[in-house]
This record gives sequence, structure tokens and C-alpha cells, in this order.
Amino acid sequence: MAMAEKKVRTPERVQDEIRSYLGEIEYLRSQVGAIDATIADLRTVDATLAYIKERGEGKEIYIPLGSGIAIKGKIEKPDDVIMDVGAGILVGATIDEARENIEKRINTLMELRLALLRKIEEDGRKVTELLKELEAMEPKGEKTKKAKK
Repeated sequence: MAMAEKKVRTPERVQDEIRSYLGEIEYLRSQVGAIDATIADLRTVDATLAYIKERGEGKEIYIPLGSGIAIKGKIEKPDDVIMDVGAGILVGATIDEARENIEKRINTLMELRLALLRKIEEDGRKVTELLKELEAMEPKGEKTKKAKK
């Protein structure tokens, strides 16, 4: 039985791996940014619910309808909230239940964010290792030429 041929690692293959990791890092960073934006939105909603619970009854507010359009309304039952629980399903809830739901969502997103940051760090280490490997592949004459430039 013949031994399987070992793949020859060329500088081009190592550079391709580096590009792949850098692309993945960029994508993961964009995902972290999206998570940060969602968390900020959830925190704004949570603060608004806290304010409404404390001082909302009887207050006149503008209720956003979408596309920058709002309608004037009055808060009559501040503890009567409708909440999306997924798949477009809406359920009635109290402000406290809605805030608990928001907190759970934020915690889940924070865990995902941490996992993405760990993956970014891991990929960064791999890029550093591959750069060292690529440097070791360069002929000694090339290193001298680059150092003189």
C-alpha cells in the first residue's frame, strides 16, 4: 500500500489561507457590529418600558407607524404590552414580562458576541502563524533584499 502523498504547502497556498482567514475575520466583525446594534436597540426599548411603567399613564406620546411617520396617542394602560415571541406570534404581556424577555435576548446576544470575538481572536492567531510560515518559506536572498528596501 503506497503512502498518501503529503500536500506540498506553497507560498501561494499559505497566502490563500491567510486571505481566507482575513475574510472570515472581516465577516465576523460585521456580525459583532450587527449584534451591538441590536443590543443597543433592545436597551433603548427596555429604558422606554421602564420610563412608561414609572411615568407613562396618561402621557401623550407619538407612536411610530414606520417610514418616519408617527401618530399622537395617549398611554391608558401602561402595563398592557404586546410582545413578539418569534415567528410573528404576538402575545400580551406586562411591562415586567417584556423587560425580562428583553434581558434574556440581550444575554443570548452577549454570549453570541463573546463567541464571535473568541473566533476572531483564534483566526488572528492562525493568521500570525501562517505569516511566520510564509516568511520561513522565503529564500534567504529575498529576505535580505526586502530588509535593504
